[in-house]
Amino acid sequence: MLQLPRDAPGSDVCNRSGLPLLAICPNRHRRLIPFRLLKIREDDRTPLYGRPFKCKACGSPEVTLFAIESRSELDAIQQAMAEPKQAAKAPTTHPRPDPDKGLI
Repeated sequence: MLQLPRDAPGSDVCNRSGLPLLAICPNRHRRLIPFRLLKIREDDRTPLYGRPFKCKACGSPEVTLFAIESRSELDAIQQAMAEPKQAAKAPTTHPRPDPDKGLI
């Protein structure tokens, strides 16, 4: 991964192969930003950090952007970000038992 400098223009990420950017907020929440959502052209000189990035988990506008260099690196990041699988629970139509039932 390559950390993108704060003054990097949007066109700096155009010559990449369309891989997403990784955004990390100060609370260590991580999110992949698809390249198509950046809406960047080759002649775009506006600062990359001037776009309205915001952490979806906590709402922090302070994010650090990283360029992902290869498809294998992207696969490793996606695997690290994947949450552990939870056991499936079937829905029930029965009400939960009242823990206070029978107390005087």
